[in-house]
Amino acid sequence: MLFITIGESPRNDVIPELMKIIGKDFAYREIGLIDNVEPSIYAPMGPDDLLVSRKNDGTISYISHKWVCKKLSKMVFDEPTVLLCTAKFDNDRLILPYKVINSFFQALPKVQNATVIVPQKDQCKDAMKRWNEIAQKVNCIAFSPYTEDHLDFDLTDQQLIYLDCIGYTLEHEKFFRRYTKGIVLSARRILGNYLRTLL
Repeated sequence: MLFITIGESPRNDVIPELMKIIGKDFAYREIGLIDNVEPSIYAPMGPDDLLVSRKNDGTISYISHKWVCKKLSKMVFDEPTVLLCTAKFDNDRLILPYKVINSFFQALPKVQNATVIVPQKDQCKDAMKRWNEIAQKVNCIAFSPYTEDHLDFDLTDQQLIYLDCIGYTLEHEKFFRRYTKGIVLSARRILGNYLRTLL
């Protein structure tokens, strides 16, 4: 299996925990789309083109969604390939977290209210479009999985908290459970559970 991060590889902050969730031993490879690429080449064109990932030194990378789409369209995949990004992509050659998570939510009863957590405030507009059907009322707030450890929002009455980035860990799930009595789910957990049934 091949794991593709839109940031730099290896994703030592993602893959080991994802493998624990999957709970099976199998051979895999990792590649990063911005490995050895100058930042000016993949820089976002604006807020609507923004993706967020991580570099090997722990710093945040801001990446163009359009650039990622173009890069993926030119790649050849000879093995099952998972894209480690929850943004919406139209690519039927990859295992896409967006499609996995969307199917997961469609199978759940619709709750009254939910909050989607994203790394950057500029991503809220797109996240609201993608996940507006998971609840009758959907909110979105920004909380970086790479730099923040304090929350200033009241999530007490939220029935569902969804962490919409593969960068959010199981520890982030525990963190958000302190602020709500509702269900807290990360994209990482949903993807890992799906891959466990697939393999």
